[in-house]
Amino acid sequence: MNRKEEIVKFILNEKTLVSVDLIAKAINASPKTVRNELDLIAPILQEHNLTIIRKPGQGVAIDGDPSDKQRLLSYFKTKHDTSYLSPADRQRSILSKLYAENRPLMIKELSLDYYVSRSTITKDISEINEMIKDFNLVVDYQKGEGIVIVGEEADKRKALAKLVPFEENKNLVYYIHDDQGSHSFMNRFQNALQLDFKKVEEIVAEAENKLGYSFSTEARINLIIHIAIAIRRTQQGYNIRLTQELIHALDDQKEYSIAFETSRRINEEFHVELSETETYYILLHFMGAKRVKEGLNVLNFKLSSDTPVLEDLILKFIQNLQIELGLFLESDTQLFNSLILHLKPTINRLIYGLSLDNPMFEEIKFSYPSIYGAVANNVYLFRNMFHIEMPPNEIAYLVLHIAAARERNIKPIRVLVMCASGIGTSQLIVAKLKRAFNNLEIVDVISTMDVSDYDESMIDLIISTVAVQSKVKTIVINSLLSQYDMNAIREIVDGKKIQPTSKVRLYKEDIHLMVDLKTKEDILSFMARHLSAKNHVTEDYLDSLWEREAMGPTVISSLIAIPHGTFETVLRSTVQVVTLAHPVLWDDEHEVRLILNVASTKEEASDYIPFFTHLADHSEDLELWNRICAMRNKEDLAQALSEILMIRV
Repeated sequence: MNRKEEIVKFILNEKTLVSVDLIAKAINASPKTVRNELDLIAPILQEHNLTIIRKPGQGVAIDGDPSDKQRLLSYFKTKHDTSYLSPADRQRSILSKLYAENRPLMIKELSLDYYVSRSTITKDISEINEMIKDFNLVVDYQKGEGIVIVGEEADKRKALAKLVPFEENKNLVYYIHDDQGSHSFMNRFQNALQLDFKKVEEIVAEAENKLGYSFSTEARINLIIHIAIAIRRTQQGYNIRLTQELIHALDDQKEYSIAFETSRRINEEFHVELSETETYYILLHFMGAKRVKEGLNVLNFKLSSDTPVLEDLILKFIQNLQIELGLFLESDTQLFNSLILHLKPTINRLIYGLSLDNPMFEEIKFSYPSIYGAVANNVYLFRNMFHIEMPPNEIAYLVLHIAAARERNIKPIRVLVMCASGIGTSQLIVAKLKRAFNNLEIVDVISTMDVSDYDESMIDLIISTVAVQSKVKTIVINSLLSQYDMNAIREIVDGKKIQPTSKVRLYKEDIHLMVDLKTKEDILSFMARHLSAKNHVTEDYLDSLWEREAMGPTVISSLIAIPHGTFETVLRSTVQVVTLAHPVLWDDEHEVRLILNVASTKEEASDYIPFFTHLADHSEDLELWNRICAMRNKEDLAQALSEILMIRV
């Protein structure tokens, strides 16, 4: 007996209000579960002209005519599982039925199947159309016959893979990593397609062995889904359509023979005849699946792809990101290799119109907003070269690679320990610090008398037993480094309140205030002309500024633009500052009043990391930047930028 039926029968058998606790005890469930079930039972009662009465502190009852109550009990006796579906699950079930039945379905027929009114089914169809519209599909009513799904076969398969097997608010990751969920997923999948899920899984495993590499978990599950759908749709008489141009492009792919063998195995196992285009479709999925390279040490050597253009684009992509994010990533071989391994199959998929779902998309975008924005700004490199669109779910996968690189490249906090006592005390302090913090680099241990011997730009934090005069953040501690001192250090270190000083230099002659220029062209020419006159840049610098502008946005807020040329055209690193008398349109959307022209040699690129970090931290503070733009004195502006961006003047 279903739990809902148990609850209804228990309530109907009682002559008075019955408490939720008593119901819970009777059906061996928690009171919370009973309350949730009552919420789901209410619509069923309404369909039978009954209502549920709830009185706080007294209990619940079912109100209505005895005949309707009897009809409700009869309903439970003859009812299939579809009676207990939530609206969202019912809609997915209807969608599954539209695929499985392979014929038009009448609304009256669906109403009887699901024990709901025709108006409810009509509302369900509207919701289904909302679900499938992004797949270029529509549920259409054919007069006198019923409803069918209208659209291209490839789009129907995408929707079937994405929508049918899953419960509301759950995704593929849930089913992969949860044993009970995985079982539920396989049951739903088998019910939707009427296929043996395990057999498909075995065929995919055989293909992996022949290909010589393993797919990632999500790619393997996606491949299983799409192959199973191909089998079922072929059984129903539907075939995928591919252009001859695409088929010719796939003819020479090394994976073709394995795709052909996989098709043969499918034909044998499921007694179908996959068409040649279905084999090509399987090949597309092989080419586009994310792989796990076993035994590859991506840390020790730089991979080479068979597409040199892709290598050059990835390097340019990394260079652009490091400027926008204030990270030095060019020397990160692991990042380069990871992007090679990720982007080659990704580009293959996107060229042929296949895109992977990303169940982590919202979480990634929320967790790494600055990285997501920078990646989104620079995927135009791949779009322009390969004529593809990089959708948000694919951008989010790239974000994970950059986020991992950022974690690898976080530099330790450079600490200078000063002690007025003997060497024993200072060594005790150092030992305690090393044991408690793994992100501190003890640069040296010195006497407080020697503080003037150190370059402050090389130090992020001073920990001293006595007060000292220094521009560097200083914590004064007890000579025995008490727990109070440790907590104070931890607050700064873990709270990331250290503001490393940038080595970047701001020269006053490179500051230009309230310049009256009308266009972006005028501004770039003005900046290049002034830097060239002081021998800071080569004569090709203006061209390199325009090359960078052509690549993508250089606006980082509604007020600020950060144009920059190539390393090769810079002779002396500097930051050129231009404030405008009036806002100037920089691109199609943004007007700017402040231009920070970042001119850097390749050797000094890493020095700009703190600069960009601080700029990103303050970029949305419009009140601050409006004050900067209003300044009329170079010394005041230089001092303000020094404090905000931690640069030297």
